[in-house]
Amino acid sequence: MPSHSKLISFIQCFLVFLVTVLVILHFVFGFQYVVILTDSMKPHINPGDLVVTRPVSPQELHVGDIILYEVHLGNATYKITHRIVAIEKDGSGGFYFVTKGDNRKYTDPWRVYPDQVIGKVVLVVPKVGVVGYYTPLIVLLIFLFIIGSLAYEIALILLEEEPSRPKWSKPSLLAIKRKKLKRYYRR
Repeated sequence: MPSHSKLISFIQCFLVFLVTVLVILHFVFGFQYVVILTDSMKPHINPGDLVVTRPVSPQELHVGDIILYEVHLGNATYKITHRIVAIEKDGSGGFYFVTKGDNRKYTDPWRVYPDQVIGKVVLVVPKVGVVGYYTPLIVLLIFLFIIGSLAYEIALILLEEEPSRPKWSKPSLLAIKRKKLKRYYRR
């Protein structure tokens, strides 16, 4: 087996293994994968980075941890990745997190309660999220390219005429034999 075939086989096996691990981490252990869209956590987490979070109990979280949480503003729900800067108690005896983006001057104007926390950031993969973010567009473009290519080929087959032979080209061997046979039988 040539060495490039072994390399391709190794890459395929590695990709299958990687996808299997990611699926197991997501569906069995609850890990989340989020692409960062804003610069609120610069310089540690940049737009286009892929963030991996794992579910944690609120008691495991401390000041300085980066968390992924949901905030409901109006009719929309946002997932935000920010750092915990304080843990405070509310009037009913419960506690909430005060969060802030590393690249922001002020803390977030809302309270983050434990039931809003999705998970704690465990891994940041730089620039990988750009591919994940544009994957639907890439798949759509590939699909349109394939459909366009098939339509073009079908149109060529349906509209194709027998090409006329240029006068300067040599006749085929079969045509020469036919002419000789016609001359032979005319005598």
